[in-house]
Amino acid sequence: MFDLSPYNTFGLKVKSKDGLIVNDVADLRRVHSENIIVLGQGSDVLFTDDFDGTVLINNIKSLNIDFVDGKYIVKVGGGVNFDQLIVSLIEKRIFGLENLSYIPGTVGASPVQNIGAYGIEIGDYIKEVTAYDLQRHIIQTFSKEECEFGYRTSYFKTHKSRRLFITSVTFELSSEFKPKLVYQGLKDENFVNAQELRDKVVELRRTKLPDPRLVGNAGSFFKNPIVSKEFAEKLKKEYETLPVYPYDENNCKLPAGYLIEHAGCKGITHGNVGTWEHQALVIVNRGNAKPHEVVALAKYIIAEVYRKFGVNLEPEVRTYGRTGEVSWDTL
Repeated sequence: MFDLSPYNTFGLKVKSKDGLIVNDVADLRRVHSENIIVLGQGSDVLFTDDFDGTVLINNIKSLNIDFVDGKYIVKVGGGVNFDQLIVSLIEKRIFGLENLSYIPGTVGASPVQNIGAYGIEIGDYIKEVTAYDLQRHIIQTFSKEECEFGYRTSYFKTHKSRRLFITSVTFELSSEFKPKLVYQGLKDENFVNAQELRDKVVELRRTKLPDPRLVGNAGSFFKNPIVSKEFAEKLKKEYETLPVYPYDENNCKLPAGYLIEHAGCKGITHGNVGTWEHQALVIVNRGNAKPHEVVALAKYIIAEVYRKFGVNLEPEVRTYGRTGEVSWDTL
């Protein structure tokens, strides 16, 4: 059995039948298992049971930088720590990803969920993604358009039947520091350089989010729900303090953290799990939590938010059971 405790930031004591640390493509050519999960640092996953298959840990670490037509083209191995990459890029005066500072996980995991924070999404800066097809044993490169980026989703998340291992991600970044400061907490600031912006983002995240090295968690557990403008306006009349953000022509985004807090679920504890006292979006392991406790608390929160606001919350984390990835609706 392969111990998955170091590879899920929830800190759940789970195992897989087998496991392999992947350092290069040659390692992947030897993989012929049918039941596979690909992980980086397990920062956005929930295991509901031991996994009866093989877990591949992305440890491909490479960095290649070119300067083409006034843009930096940065190709990064999928196993590189995402936040350490941002630190390195700022030192090299390569800009664009500062708002995503301090997000745990690897570069290879970032396109799957199309991670986002403080007003930007990683898909906006990706030029292409290279992946190893574990079924056909070929290397395939996906353009930005082929990645099908959406809110917390991508081709790599929606096409679950394809077993793709992301070997590298290529970013198109800037030689000029042009901060994006649309997010509350940043927009009233005047940042002289990228390091100042990074420092502020790190400060904000540390204030709101627990360090998974100290408190087991998978970051924001739920997506911010998308609702129609008409429904958002109706809620706003009833709950005047509810923030409403434009999403597209017909829809708005609501902050899940607000909904969870005002449904009475911020800082609660059920058994060995609870919600973080400073950010209701985060479910935490209060010590020796079992997978079923995390699932039960999440379902309780979903029910309470729906009862209060009539809004369906959808988990952001990817959920894995004994046979592989499972739909939340089946739990």
